[in-house]
Amino acid sequence: MPSPRRYPEAALSRYLSSGIHAVHGWLDDFSAEAIAKLGEAQTDHGLSGAVAEIGVHHGKLFLLLQLVTRTDEKGLAIDLFEQQELNIDRSGQGDRGRFIENLRKHCGGEDGVVIRAASSTDVTAGEIRATVGPVRLFSVDGGHTEALTANDLKLAAASLVDGGIVVLDDHFNPYWPDVAAGLGRHIFVDQSPLRPFAITPGKVFLCHPDWSATWRDALVKAFPTAHEKQSEMYGAPVEILGIGRFSLRAEADRHLWQVKAFVKARPALASFARKLTGRN
Repeated sequence: MPSPRRYPEAALSRYLSSGIHAVHGWLDDFSAEAIAKLGEAQTDHGLSGAVAEIGVHHGKLFLLLQLVTRTDEKGLAIDLFEQQELNIDRSGQGDRGRFIENLRKHCGGEDGVVIRAASSTDVTAGEIRATVGPVRLFSVDGGHTEALTANDLKLAAASLVDGGIVVLDDHFNPYWPDVAAGLGRHIFVDQSPLRPFAITPGKVFLCHPDWSATWRDALVKAFPTAHEKQSEMYGAPVEILGIGRFSLRAEADRHLWQVKAFVKARPALASFARKLTGRN
């Protein structure tokens, strides 16, 4: 029997429906739902373990991980925080104060959370296991260079409990091509034991192949209308979910940005737009 939930189920539902939008960061709504579902599926299959994230920023995704934990599970937040001089690619900007503020607002406090202010290159899997135990859900969203991505994936893979899941950010983001290169390096050079099993907006999910069918089935059953197709990545089957809706929204956002830029560049038109919308 799993231990009791650390937080009421209503707290997770509230965060997914509204709280998540109050925390600065980058996380698609559907991907957040998918991560939460996988966390619940792990508990349903008897898995127990910590949750962890490299690259916390203000906690948008970490709070989600923490809200699925049980009373005997801890959360590990790894970020440079005050050491921003080490943030060589400027991918995010961790803020310890805002992170703690968000923890208190959405999780009621810092209970069960271990904060490690450091470069992930200075953290070992042995340290993670000694601090919070093996990890079942590990988000990799730290430095977006090839070397740092490969390092963080290797660290996450070595920290996992059997059946653990790694969530990689920005793999298909054209602004960060080194992330994809980092995953390839992890797969081929580091001889990773993990393989992708699902893709959602902004995220690639990885696990040991022995667990792939279990987690793919959990996602497809939970989100049948968002399931678009099964494909293959690095020789492993992957389920594609929620991408079409994400692409349409991204295209709409791009056009809206273009309209705003057009208006902003023309003062007379901008003044007319302010009067039209009542924003003087």
